[in-house]
Amino acid sequence: MKRYSLVAAIASAMIFAGCNNIGTDGQKGATSTAEAPTAENSVAVVNGRPISRAAVDILSAELVQRRGDNGISEDKIIDELIKRELLRQEAVAQQLTKDPKNAARVENADRMVLSQMAAEHFTNTAAITDEDLKQEYDQRVGSMKLTEYKARHILVDSEDAAKDVIKRLKKGEKFADIAKKVSKDPGSKGNGGDLGWFNPQQMVPPFANAVIALKNGELSETPVQTQFGWHVIQRDDSRDQPPPPFDAVKDQLRSMMQTQRLQQHIADLKSKAKIEQFEKPEPAESPVPEQPGTGAEPEQPSESPATDPSESGPNDDAPESQKPAE
Repeated sequence: MKRYSLVAAIASAMIFAGCNNIGTDGQKGATSTAEAPTAENSVAVVNGRPISRAAVDILSAELVQRRGDNGISEDKIIDELIKRELLRQEAVAQQLTKDPKNAARVENADRMVLSQMAAEHFTNTAAITDEDLKQEYDQRVGSMKLTEYKARHILVDSEDAAKDVIKRLKKGEKFADIAKKVSKDPGSKGNGGDLGWFNPQQMVPPFANAVIALKNGELSETPVQTQFGWHVIQRDDSRDQPPPPFDAVKDQLRSMMQTQRLQQHIADLKSKAKIEQFEKPEPAESPVPEQPGTGAEPEQPSESPATDPSESGPNDDAPESQKPAE
């Protein structure tokens, strides 16, 4: 059975993708040290262009974030930045950004990095206090009334097979015995179909809804279909589930509130901005080649002498498309 995390019912997050592809002629201020390069603020100078120690730290942190303990030495990171700088200078020398497509790539890279910087700055400065988090917890989590269920099921491939299982159960066969023999769910088959205690949000909706609709000790009268197949369900028990403690969801709530505030900030910026959008122009239609006899000028009669129809003229029975224009 596929289970869904309870976290999905509490919060959703907005993910900003990182980007380290900048380094073009139009972004010199973003990648070079403002002061004269020294051993304290730079790691190398390439054709007069310094590579800052901050650039090394940033790239190293990005690698750690993407790969964990990357195990890449600082020397290799510096060497990589030197290679990038050499290629950046070559792109500038060859004026590659004059190509509109390349210019658009630079524009998108610049937009991505600066938008991420603005989002991070807003998130870091829009402080969320513990009091804010506690209030959010009380509204969203503390008041949640959750119920856990204990159930068992038998999973088969077809509706007819599920109906046959229901008939056998009604005749007195034991649920666990049938589950061990015919169930297709390897996770519960050995336990006689027992799924243990679970929250409905951990299960796919059709299965969860069917369990909720049953009473304790009740068997589903009709098979329940999910993407896994056809289920025969027996609800064994239910109990109230206490909400997760504040400390357990505190970080999730903080992330959710940061996301909400950032989205509201973006909406505010959008409402105050002057935005003009243009529809994509319709492609121009290709001109239709002019057909003979359809122009403004009437077709001139041929000056060649008439021929004897009996020698070269077409048959009167020929299709109209094969007869000469009169």
